[in-house]
Amino acid sequence: MTKALIRHVLPEDILPLAHLWRAQWIRAHSHYVPKALTLLRTDEDFQRRLTAFGQNARTAGPIGAPLGFCAILGAEIDQIYVDETAQGTGLADLLLTDGERRIAAAGHRRARLACVKENLRAQRFYIRNGWARREVAIAQLDTSDGPFPLEVMYFDKDLARG
Repeated sequence: MTKALIRHVLPEDILPLAHLWRAQWIRAHSHYVPKALTLLRTDEDFQRRLTAFGQNARTAGPIGAPLGFCAILGAEIDQIYVDETAQGTGLADLLLTDGERRIAAAGHRRARLACVKENLRAQRFYIRNGWARREVAIAQLDTSDGPFPLEVMYFDKDLARG
């Protein structure tokens, strides 16, 4: 996928993105995270979180049938997921680059993201895109039941170098 229209998430995208996000989150994390966290990761929870991102979430794909998304919060790539059918097409690279550009445009010189430390596939993706492992620490994950502590691998990237 050499060209894709990256756009803001529209109301018609929320439900399909929530389903996509949940399916890919379960696929990538359910073997590594506590069952209590997996039980909190419902479609409704993903819809709530997507809605809360507002203009900080961008997507690609047809309206109502998006193929992935990237959401930023401040200087952080908070979430990035693509549908299984779009993996390996370059869409994730485009969404990540778009997120990095939005962070830089907001005046941040360094970006950060968190990754489940056992998710080696995601870690390889970030490293391939110029991100560096920095530290393992406890993150407080957003859930409908309040913050959920989880040990994660933090990555960062110097955006000043392009």
